Amino acid sequence: MSKIKVVTIGRLYCSGGSSIGKRVAQKLGIPCYDREIVEMAAEKSGISMAEIKKYEESVLNPMKKPINLFGFSEDICEKIFAAETEVVYELVEKGPCVIVGRCADFILKNKVKTLDVFIYASLDKRMQTAMSEPHNIPADEVEYRLKKYDKKRGDYYNSNTNKKWGTKFSYDLCLDSGTLGYDMCADIIAHTVEASS
Repeated sequence: MSKIKVVTIGRLYCSGGSSIGKRVAQKLGIPCYDREIVEMAAEKSGISMAEIKKYEESVLNPMKKPINLFGFSEDICEKIFAAETEVVYELVEKGPCVIVGRCADFILKNKVKTLDVFIYASLDKRMQTAMSEPHNIPADEVEYRLKKYDKKRGDYYNSNTNKKWGTKFSYDLCLDSGTLGYDMCADIIAHTVEASS
């Protein structure tokens, strides 16, 4: 592999960041880690996936206000972030990989050479994606849910890093998956990694 050891992918909700991450990993012949990091972090922190899921749903459900679940949502965030940081370090120790989300660009800063990517798409494109499989978000909720999830990701990133989520200055590469398509985005990222050697 090239000098770039890890590709980190930040993304707007329903912009295809996870799918693109998997395609990049396939092209480079390396693993891609996404939701597994949360599962591993839950195990490390002793917070169950059920609790994490309840917390996430309370943030995303338009019928509920974002509440302090069990009175310690901030505590959950801090514990999960600390555990995710540990998991990310362990995964990177194993070798080159693609990591989707989890503030990996910040966590790995000055640790290994990364290519930090942000995937975005227009609200219209993302609404189409959100209403189709596997998301199936109802049309009357879709815009609210997209904005809510983006805010949640942004707040999590901004509160755990010294960078601003989604601004071009925080990343090496920002790609519009709605215009370019998932395959083209994956090609550009994989080519950038290969060209860096």
